[in-house]
Amino acid sequence: MYVSSDQNIKCPFCNSSSIIKHGKTSADIQRYRCMFCNKTWVPNKIQRQTTDIGALTEAYLSGYSYRDLRSIYHSSPIRINQKIREYLLGCSSWEDYLDACTPKHEARLIHLVGKKFKCNMGNNQEHTMFVAFAIDALSTVVLGYEIGKGESTDVWIRLLDRMNCRGFVCPTFMSYGFKTINDALKTVFPYATSFNNFTRACYDKQLKNELYFAPDIKKLILDAINAYKTNHSYQFANYLVIFKDKRMKQIVLDSKDYFMERIQERIKRRPSIRFEGLCSAFQKRFEKFHMIKYDPLPIINGWIAWWMLVPLPIGFSRLSLYLQHPCETHFKNFNCGSLPIPLNLPLDSPEMKKFVVELAVRSLHIPI
Repeated sequence: MYVSSDQNIKCPFCNSSSIIKHGKTSADIQRYRCMFCNKTWVPNKIQRQTTDIGALTEAYLSGYSYRDLRSIYHSSPIRINQKIREYLLGCSSWEDYLDACTPKHEARLIHLVGKKFKCNMGNNQEHTMFVAFAIDALSTVVLGYEIGKGESTDVWIRLLDRMNCRGFVCPTFMSYGFKTINDALKTVFPYATSFNNFTRACYDKQLKNELYFAPDIKKLILDAINAYKTNHSYQFANYLVIFKDKRMKQIVLDSKDYFMERIQERIKRRPSIRFEGLCSAFQKRFEKFHMIKYDPLPIINGWIAWWMLVPLPIGFSRLSLYLQHPCETHFKNFNCGSLPIPLNLPLDSPEMKKFVVELAVRSLHIPI
């Protein structure tokens, strides 16, 4: 029997609200069970402090090794590996979670990139496998991924075909121009335009020249706003329509100094803040995953979710930027299946200024 929502009872272990009654104790006190983590407890009973496996998993995904985590969870590395893998196996698919967050997917530009990583499951001499990513250019959110024994057209076709079935609409893709990617695009998205990454490099140079030689920064801001308008901001319809509202334009125009600061930061750090940053972080982290001797899907799925939900220096996650709505996001909520919590910020708040300026700057950096 599900517990009525008006009782406001949540799981003390994973914070899920999917709670059912689970009998009573010998003292006739009601016991509850969580449908997500399957743990039971008695309200208001003093329990011994237990290790938060969710926090343990986040620490592992962020860069800690199993040996590092022994100070948090006093057990052997093999036992810690088992507990983390069990936790990740209970998480939903990142693609399913993203689809639950938004009913439609319309991207202006999607990057298609892949990486090898060390894994014994591939059964090849190099002990490596391959993961293909589809990354939104505006928010750097991973829209989909596919794992294979090695890079091939079939791996990219499986990824793109699944995105097509999920209803993705995108006029332009960008990649390193490999034949395997181009063949897959012609098969699944024959009407989309494909560019190589050198096109973006030329655009970066042009943008840098405009930034340093533009007589009026106002023109650059208006170009950014116009670039953003090419996106379909349907997600924002219930909150406000960014940049179609005159007040939002004025916020950006009144934030010239911050706008310039963000552009200069992104130009200086462009390899680390765009999709290259995600690929570099993936490679760096997975070089330390020494114990991937079995199915790597749960770990890759969990790492992607953690990377998408962790707050950026601006205070919002990549998922918030993709949804085009300021949201509160947590990895634990992902594990419980809880959707992001929308934040209805005042238009004149510093947080909202950061959010809309970030969207404008990122739109200006898309080379299409």
